[in-house]
Amino acid sequence: MATRNDGILLRHLALWIRLAGVVSICSGLIGGYVWLLDLADRQGRNNLRWGFWHNPFMQFPPFCESFLGLSMWVLLACSAAAGLGGILLLVPSKFGASLVIWQARTSIVINGVIAFYIVVAFFAFGRNSSDELFVGDSTYEALALRLGSIAADLVLWMFLSSAAVREFFARQSHRQVRGFEVIVQQSSRAT
Repeated sequence: MATRNDGILLRHLALWIRLAGVVSICSGLIGGYVWLLDLADRQGRNNLRWGFWHNPFMQFPPFCESFLGLSMWVLLACSAAAGLGGILLLVPSKFGASLVIWQARTSIVINGVIAFYIVVAFFAFGRNSSDELFVGDSTYEALALRLGSIAADLVLWMFLSSAAVREFFARQSHRQVRGFEVIVQQSSRAT
C-alpha cells in the first residue's frame, strides 16, 4: 500500500530520472559530434593518428587504424543510444534506462582501455621527450574527452541501476486500478 510519503518520493525520483535523461541527451549530442567529426576526418583519407583528436599512441600495434576506426563507430553508436535513451528517460521509460546503462558499460570499457594506454604511454615517454609524436598538445584533449565520458557514463550507470530506480520502474509497470473497479470491489465487499 503506497503512502503519501511514497508518492512524494516517487515524484522526486521521477524528476531525478528526467534529469538523468537530460544529462544522457547532452552526453549523446557531444559524443555524437566528436565521433562524427573524427569519422569525417577519416573520410578525407587522413590517418586517424593525426586527426582532430590526435592520439599518438595509436602508433603501437594494439591501436592500429582498424581498432581505432571500429572503436569510433561503436562510440558513435553509444552516443546515439545515450541520446535515444535520454529521450525515453524523459517519459520515464524502463527501456530508456536499460539503453543508457548498456551504452554506459560499453563506452566505459572502450574509453577506459584507450585512456589507460594514453596515461601509460604519457608516463613512458613523458613531456620531456623531444619527440612530439608521442605527446602532443591534442593528447590532453583526447584524454580529457575520454575521462569526461567515463565520468558521465559512470554516474548515469550507478544512478540508473540503483535499487530506488529499479523499484520506481517496478511500481510504474504495475497496472493502475481505475476508480470504477475500486467502487465495484468495495461494493462487493460490503454485501
